[in-house]
Amino acid sequence: MDFPLRGFVLCDDCGEPMTSCWSKGRKKHYAYYLCDTPDCPSKRKSIPRAKIEEGAEDILRKLQPTRRLFKLARTMFEDGRKILLAEAERGRETLRTQIIDTEREIETLLERIVDTSNKTMIRAYETRIEKLERQKIRLTEQAENCIPSKGHLNEFIEHALTFLASPWTIYEKGEFALKRTVLKLAFAEPLRYSRENGYRTAETTFPFKVLADFSLIKCGMVGPEGLEPPTKRL
Repeated sequence: MDFPLRGFVLCDDCGEPMTSCWSKGRKKHYAYYLCDTPDCPSKRKSIPRAKIEEGAEDILRKLQPTRRLFKLARTMFEDGRKILLAEAERGRETLRTQIIDTEREIETLLERIVDTSNKTMIRAYETRIEKLERQKIRLTEQAENCIPSKGHLNEFIEHALTFLASPWTIYEKGEFALKRTVLKLAFAEPLRYSRENGYRTAETTFPFKVLADFSLIKCGMVGPEGLEPPTKRL
């Protein structure tokens, strides 16, 4: 619980996760991260916890986009929501067409039952009708549930935008489990740390890659002063 980066920061010499420990001094205990991999050049060479954690925190701060770039991100999410809803609506129309075709087939089979006295054929028609009725129920359930709730979708977008606006803020205020979640959502791979050179270039997750690409073209990144929290949109 005292070392949120334990296991997430890799030793740059061997590529294995760093561990951590407390070391007892004359007057107090001191916190360290270290590599404990056999045969690693950095084995048991302790690095102060503050040095490891402050470096990672600085990387998180730099992920924060400018206001202009954040506005672009919101627009992209809104466009994505519209596309998702449009695709879901097309999917529902396809399911409704299949339901109508199923109902017509059932009606045709019922007419054949009325027109025949052959018991074998009647049983075959009834068996087929039972299967079609089950298929109709399944298709109806799919049609009813294929459109995502607008409320849940908007809530998801707001949570995503809050995270993109400042993963550092969430990390700073979060407990251990939330800090670990932020790291996994922000970075596609564990961070690599070199005792001589510090952190290597971080491999961020897709949303931050997209924002970084846009920032190189248009906006740049801002410092840790922050953005206003995203306004709730209904």
